[in-house]
Amino acid sequence: MPKTFCSTLVRTTLAGAFFGLAAVSGALANATDDAVSSGPADTRSLLTAQPATALQVLLEDTASRADPDAQTPFLTDARRKAVAAFYAARDYAPVWTRDGAPTLGAYQLVARMERAGEDGLSAEAYALSADLLARVGRLDDDAAARFERALSAALLTYAEHAQAGRVEPSSLSGYITASPEKPEAALVLETLAASADPVAALDGYNPPHSGFQALRTKLAELRKAAAGETGPPVVPAGKVLKEGVRDARVAVLRERLGLASAQPIETPADGQAAEAAEKTVEAVDAGAGEPTGQTRAGSEAGAGAESDPALFDTAVKDAVFAFQEENGLHADGIVGPRTLLALNATADDGMAISDIIANMERWRWLPRDLGAFHVSVNIPEFKVRLVRDGAQVYETRVVVGKPANQTPVFSDEMDHVIVNPYWNVPYSIASQELLPSIRANPAYLGARNYEVLAGGRVVNPSSIDWAGVNLRSVRIRQRPGSGNALGRIKFMFPNRHSVYLHDTPSKSLFNRSRRAFSHGCVRVQDPFDFADALLQLDPQWDAAALKKMIGGREKRVNLKRHVPVHLTYFTAHVDAAGRLQRRPDIYGHNARLTKALEIEGWQDWQKFAVADPVKRAAPVRRAAPKKTVEKLSVREQRARVFRLRQRGSNDLYR
Repeated sequence: MPKTFCSTLVRTTLAGAFFGLAAVSGALANATDDAVSSGPADTRSLLTAQPATALQVLLEDTASRADPDAQTPFLTDARRKAVAAFYAARDYAPVWTRDGAPTLGAYQLVARMERAGEDGLSAEAYALSADLLARVGRLDDDAAARFERALSAALLTYAEHAQAGRVEPSSLSGYITASPEKPEAALVLETLAASADPVAALDGYNPPHSGFQALRTKLAELRKAAAGETGPPVVPAGKVLKEGVRDARVAVLRERLGLASAQPIETPADGQAAEAAEKTVEAVDAGAGEPTGQTRAGSEAGAGAESDPALFDTAVKDAVFAFQEENGLHADGIVGPRTLLALNATADDGMAISDIIANMERWRWLPRDLGAFHVSVNIPEFKVRLVRDGAQVYETRVVVGKPANQTPVFSDEMDHVIVNPYWNVPYSIASQELLPSIRANPAYLGARNYEVLAGGRVVNPSSIDWAGVNLRSVRIRQRPGSGNALGRIKFMFPNRHSVYLHDTPSKSLFNRSRRAFSHGCVRVQDPFDFADALLQLDPQWDAAALKKMIGGREKRVNLKRHVPVHLTYFTAHVDAAGRLQRRPDIYGHNARLTKALEIEGWQDWQKFAVADPVKRAAPVRRAAPKKTVEKLSVREQRARVFRLRQRGSNDLYR
């Protein structure tokens, strides 16, 4: 902000008030003179009629004259109308100016919007025109009117961006159907105008969630570090690092993990070695010189480093293993892409700041009230958590959708659980995956416990002409059982995507570090443990009761209390220990979002871009071969009818 804005703010101009009073006095005098020759009714109308103020003229009539603020980005038609309606409701009384000068509250609000970068927003998006700021403290009527309108529109824009985000989520991907609630324009201006602390009221439009607040704090820390302070070293990208590998990057990895630099070994006396080891442990306990993510295991192991600093030895493996355990990663002692990203989470890799800003935007897509008790799935982290009163009460691993069959991002409510579920095969899977197998092997469905329904009834698969079938006229589903794709239980929150949380017979996939293998639904590693935690507020049900229902027909359990479910996509978050955690952009959502927001460094994210899955056309129906007309005798015709009647009464075909 220009210094002139602050220095001239304290000065008030009384000339405007003086001349305004004189004008009003003159108008009243003229009205009185005219009233001598007019009746009482005419006198009343002259006394009550007031000339239009500059603000009223500006807000009501912009088409007949040039508007100096026409190119201001936040002065959209919708916001112009909202501002005009707000001032009309208060008879065009000014809010942000008094006696030709901005109020102290106006100055504070302008200064707060100049710090919008702290919130992951862009201060330039709410900046008033330079000529208005340069004239602060000596505004004429027209300039004061422009200031009122511009500041009100800027505040509306900030409040909308802070609460609902700058980008419409669905414009990024069809898999993102989060619907953030935008604040009501009139209520925003009324709240700010009436507040004793308008800055606090404006700041309140940012997400109240602790996850957002933690990212905002980390953003400030990273920007401070980027301004000159040193951070942990960056481990360069490259091939997977594991025990036995020699690579120049291992030396950087040693430094990042707090391992002592490898030097040629000189065998010390036993007493000296013990003393050195003791000092190392004491230094770690005291936290002296400990880098982010350093572990006791790393420091102890580093004391005996090999003479080759580029060798990934047992000491490095142990330190990596400890780091992975501390940061919630799959602990195998191998530095792959996910571990590398976690190692560089707070390092100056050029992408941490843009990652945080993108994730702060996503927090704005969530409901402001997540629910006192809710389910949260973080897709890039492959985790599901249960949160009660702001504290995590349960966590387990999940498998999410492949990039070609993404798990969508949205919020809904879980209202029932199904034990022994059928799996109704979606049309896309039936047409693209099952149909070719059925055509190649007529026994395919029966061998995998599938059944076919037509007209709402189970029919024999052999009665279907699979060569020319219209799959929308039949339904394929898998019967309940141990081999069912949904396992023994599924957790339902009916939604437009037809996705849900469920069990799975494919347990081995939970041992993978990258778990994007499903067709979009979320597979839960320990579904009955999850059910026990989920039903903790329902005295009627628990996991033991649900397990007793296993076997037999499909059974539904309605939840007495609906539970909010949030399927989220956070590639950056702050853990309980205050460490920044980052995960790969598996669906390319960061690539699209950073580009849409024009965040500095958005080009770096494009290497993670994932093309929108192309919807494949339905399989072309083959023309059925022409049937030859059989000539049957009366006796043969009667025998055929009898067989058809028998078939219709057989339970096998129902």
